[in-house]
Amino acid sequence: MSNPEIVADQKTLEACCRQWRAAGCFAFDTEFIRDETYEAILGLIQVTTGGEVMLVDPTARIDIGVFWELVTDEAVTCVVHAGKEDFEVCLHATGKPPRNVFDVQVAAGLVGYGYPLSLVRLVDQVLGKRITKGQTLTDWLRRPLTDQQVRYAVEDVVHLPAVYEKLSAGLRETGRSGWASEEFKRYEDATIYRPPVEERLFKLKGTKRLDGLGLAVLERLIEWREQWAQRRNRPTRALMRDDVLVEIARRRPRRTSDLEVLRGFPQSRNRKVIRELLDVIEQAGTIPPEQRPQPYQPRQDTPMMKATLDVLSAVARAICHEEQLSHDLLGGTQRLRELLDYELGRLSERPPLLCGWKEHFIGRRLVDLLEGRSELHLSGWPDNPRLDVVSHTPTPGR
Repeated sequence: MSNPEIVADQKTLEACCRQWRAAGCFAFDTEFIRDETYEAILGLIQVTTGGEVMLVDPTARIDIGVFWELVTDEAVTCVVHAGKEDFEVCLHATGKPPRNVFDVQVAAGLVGYGYPLSLVRLVDQVLGKRITKGQTLTDWLRRPLTDQQVRYAVEDVVHLPAVYEKLSAGLRETGRSGWASEEFKRYEDATIYRPPVEERLFKLKGTKRLDGLGLAVLERLIEWREQWAQRRNRPTRALMRDDVLVEIARRRPRRTSDLEVLRGFPQSRNRKVIRELLDVIEQAGTIPPEQRPQPYQPRQDTPMMKATLDVLSAVARAICHEEQLSHDLLGGTQRLRELLDYELGRLSERPPLLCGWKEHFIGRRLVDLLEGRSELHLSGWPDNPRLDVVSHTPTPGR
């Protein structure tokens, strides 16, 4: 592997960007650090169009904006592997999400390679080549870069164009290019990088035990902590950990002394922070009950509901196996629950399994099975078991 060129001046970067734009397609990856900051600090950008790899050095005195213009240009295809965090850096820098993305990790799942695959496994399965990954905890802001860092950085992108070509061909052969485009389009939605607080609420451990008032307090505390961290560019844990946040929402302290018994709160002696925190709790308490989040309600599935979920899951897995598509792209049991709730009238919004390519691939077939328009056939047991969904015309009165 030859030594790549390191781009550390504006004139060279702009010339490279013109070349990448003319190529119409490029692959890239980034290395960054966010251990002690809210926003990631960019340490390196690796780019290739299928030939040599160029390493762009953001720590030099250059304007990286010209590169992000390529990432946000719908006329240029941008190839990545699991690119969400890379695009989050772009969004923070420009205020714009990417356009015309091709994520090889997602594409691999659509043509039977599995999802989500690490880059090591993906390159091995698609190209039959071995790469090594051993610099994940390295400091990408130190200069000069070591030979090991450079080798790692190059291997992150050098195989992406070949993987892209092979997966693109697979998508065309299976008629799933449109499905891939639908999945890639999600990267253009800026909300996926910073989901609304209400979408993150129940992902914090312990929130399922909170009542409506506790959840209202927690929502306001999450927003307050985010704003504190953003203003100072510090990680949210520098203010307080998630478990402490949830515990405060549960206790809802009213006095400074009520907070002194809590551990894991680095700012507990900061009077300004304490005053703000208590104000947030007090303000949340004025929210009318009908406007508070609904407490978590554990599902009490009947034995037959559980059996139905198991059957739908088995059918989905069998179809994915037979038609060479990663089952994990469908979203798991929660997506099946949403489909059942929609069919039962408990959910008004159309579920993901009945939208876009997923409706065509699996959703309609599951609904046909639920409504008696098809049935299951198990054959080939035990040597070559096969589960088929066979359509039929229901008999009168059935």
